Amino acid sequence: MKVKDSNKTRIIGWIVSVALLSAAVFTIWSRWDDLSKAIESIERPNLWSLTSLPCITLLAVACVSESFRSLLNRKGVAKEGSKPIGRNEMFWLIMVAGMLNWLPMRAGLIGRTVYHSKVNGIPASSSLRILVETIVILICMAIVALSLAVLSNIFSIPVLIALVFPVLVLLPLSCKTQMKPFSLAITFRYLDVLLLALRYWIIFGLMDYDISPETAILLAGAGSIASLLPLPTGGLGGREWIIGLVASWVTVFPSAIALGLIADLVNRLVELVVVIPFGLLGQHFLRKIPPEPSL
Repeated sequence: MKVKDSNKTRIIGWIVSVALLSAAVFTIWSRWDDLSKAIESIERPNLWSLTSLPCITLLAVACVSESFRSLLNRKGVAKEGSKPIGRNEMFWLIMVAGMLNWLPMRAGLIGRTVYHSKVNGIPASSSLRILVETIVILICMAIVALSLAVLSNIFSIPVLIALVFPVLVLLPLSCKTQMKPFSLAITFRYLDVLLLALRYWIIFGLMDYDISPETAILLAGAGSIASLLPLPTGGLGGREWIIGLVASWVTVFPSAIALGLIADLVNRLVELVVVIPFGLLGQHFLRKIPPEPSL
């Protein structure tokens, strides 16, 4: 009965996601004349934008990978005698999981949990606990970034200086053995949020609409939290609408909701362009890693 309920929940999640995406496409189509400036700019992108967005996305995946690796390699997580997870191994695993997460049934999450159990000697319960830890860290770092963006505006502090502050606090903690895993995990996840902000800043520039760093941070914080919605593939559909609504709240652009929807759809496209080829490539490398010997 529980399995049937779980399958129904997933099916409902996909139906909601498709409905939200369809509504987003319809909204963009209905405001097409008002969005002509943005559409024309996207049709003629500059080379810097085309190359920087995938590169920044790759760097963000590397940050997510290192955040997970820091937590998974803690003492007591894996079975006694298991080898630590390598940097390249974790990177490719996150890529493969990201690709599989576009399939139904959360295939990426399940596949990564099984992989850690078979290859790294990490029980499923430990993988689940660390997943919860990473979600909490992501929410906290998104709130920190949002708060700093608001405070920098209130106190007239350059936003880039304000954003460096958490890193300056966390890095010294990395020197302490006990705090190092959490300090590194938090730092890399914070950098992931900042890289998402950079992507939104570039994408709005790509549409010929300039946004401030503070606005980009607000969008990234909202997008990071929205990605945790109980919908397939990182809040598919829901994240687009949240970005659209936040864009309409913090900007005075005409058709701001539609611009926000376009911005996140472009963001999704960039993620797909990166995740699918690297995920396929990652499967090749991961097959070469031998499993942990069974006790």
